[in-house]
Amino acid sequence: MAISAVVFDKLIHLWDELEAFPVEKATEANVHLMKTLSTWLDSDYAYWCGLLRVVDGDAADEDPLGGWRMRISEPYQLPQVYEDHREEILENQHLADTVGAASIAIMKEAGSFRIRLLRELVDLSEYEKSSHFQKLQMPYGLTDRVYVVTPVNEDTESCFCFELAGNDGKRFDSEATNLVGTALRSVRWFQRRLFLSHGLVVGDEVFSEMERRIVLLLLTDKSEKEIAIEIGRATSTTHNYITGIYRKFGVNNRAGLMAIWLG
Repeated sequence: MAISAVVFDKLIHLWDELEAFPVEKATEANVHLMKTLSTWLDSDYAYWCGLLRVVDGDAADEDPLGGWRMRISEPYQLPQVYEDHREEILENQHLADTVGAASIAIMKEAGSFRIRLLRELVDLSEYEKSSHFQKLQMPYGLTDRVYVVTPVNEDTESCFCFELAGNDGKRFDSEATNLVGTALRSVRWFQRRLFLSHGLVVGDEVFSEMERRIVLLLLTDKSEKEIAIEIGRATSTTHNYITGIYRKFGVNNRAGLMAIWLG
């Protein structure tokens, strides 16, 4: 894709904005990223999913998602029906009817960067007849979706989804989707930080909400005592949390933690 000077300036401006966010503000930076890209696409919904490979070998061949699972997510704008069925979706990702034909198709290409429109992955006329579509997408009138998936390492992939909805049959413009793909492909470093902020990349267990609050505070200049005050826990309890976080990342102190964050 040829990039004009105006488009190049848009990309540079977005990258500069992301870099200006403090490392402990990964979620806020992600919301800003999705908001910006949604504006470029004129999308109705946008959300990010962190995917983890949890099944290997022969078992993965029998799995509809090839052994991959959504482990974490952050929304910018999310259809309410997804929230209503969140637990069911997370618990039943091993079932083809739960994850749907489009998700199965996009994960067949795991291991490579990809930008895919819904209509490239499935026959829309058949997809709209499926129970998956009628249960989860028909209620808000999905008309198109674009996936932008970036491998972070061999066992983690970062997936941004943008959706159009309504009765006018809107479709995403291919030029705009390629621009969004270019923007995201160039910020793999940021997507890695998103995984780190949730406890992944170096491990396979997602942080609890308390652990996540603490690890992000450890990336600031706050002392352990100040962190304990902010989270409303005893200093000894906070220290135990911090020790466990260091152990999970395989470091002994903040300097080691920051070194991992900065890659």
